[in-house]
Amino acid sequence: MMGKTLHINDLVDRCRKGEVNAQFMLYKQYSRAMYNIAIRFLNNKMDAEDILQESFITAFEKLDELADHNAIGSWLKRIVINNCITHLRKSKFDFENIDDHPVSADLAEEDTEITIDPAVVHDHIRRLPAGGRAVLVLYALEGYKHREIAGMLGISESTCKSQYRRALGLLNKELKQKIYVT
Repeated sequence: MMGKTLHINDLVDRCRKGEVNAQFMLYKQYSRAMYNIAIRFLNNKMDAEDILQESFITAFEKLDELADHNAIGSWLKRIVINNCITHLRKSKFDFENIDDHPVSADLAEEDTEITIDPAVVHDHIRRLPAGGRAVLVLYALEGYKHREIAGMLGISESTCKSQYRRALGLLNKELKQKIYVT
């Protein structure tokens, strides 16, 4: 672990000095994870790639603001998420009315073990309305609290929770068709 810490510290220091090879190494190390975040948000390969590039440019320009080199992954993630949210706002996505997509009130888990291909789940998340998808990704996949998400998206905490429940319900409804009982 100590070697990795020194490696990250050295890599970040070299990036701060503008060393292109170090920037490429940092990009190579984190780009896949950051792209996965962007594609889950934006549901568009070209937009996700653009956000990824913009995010790394921003990160390299602002590396002096990074206080803890060991936190570079979470710092990059925050930049990507903020850029995705900005992009969604420019695209003027709306939070749809919950009543537009009625969902079964029964979201209780059964005692049956269920196996679902993660690619199928990702595909169905991709199909969710943009607002609900953003909340679902931030809450369920990225681990943010509803209060944090509400602040990031400029919505009330209750709207955030409603959007999450609706998105989860829509996802649940779609995945029920893909369930394989084990």
